Amino acid sequence: MLAVKNNMDNEIIILQEIKSTLWVLVYLVGIGVTFNIIRAVAASYRTIKAELNNKFYTLATAMFEIEDYDGLIEYCHKHLKKKPKEAYAYWFLGKAHFHLKEYDKSSKNFKKAAEIYPNWEKEWVSPYLEKIDAAKTANKSFNQIGAKDAPPG
Repeated sequence: MLAVKNNMDNEIIILQEIKSTLWVLVYLVGIGVTFNIIRAVAASYRTIKAELNNKFYTLATAMFEIEDYDGLIEYCHKHLKKKPKEAYAYWFLGKAHFHLKEYDKSSKNFKKAAEIYPNWEKEWVSPYLEKIDAAKTANKSFNQIGAKDAPPG
């Protein structure tokens, strides 16, 4: 009888150890699932944030391509109220003002874009600043020779 009782006590102890081990496993699995959920939420946030930035760039590009420069300027100013350090908004403002022959405003916005992203200076900003200088020089020369905007009608 004592051997049977010892056997049952051993089985109870083993079952309690199994139960404790199962709870540890459940706890570890729960931590792993929670960690994966947090990782997925963080990845989704980054994707959504990138898409929102992409939305601005896509719409601004479309407005520029259809030559809606006034609309693009308005859109960029609205965007800059929400994100004052958005270099793309300043870059698009520079391009729009350039095409409207508003060279001082264009230059100011290109310089602001380069201030935010200095690595844009050489490849993206300087070519426009050179075009602005050339256009200003051409306008100055044109006006100095007394040329009129249109022949008499």
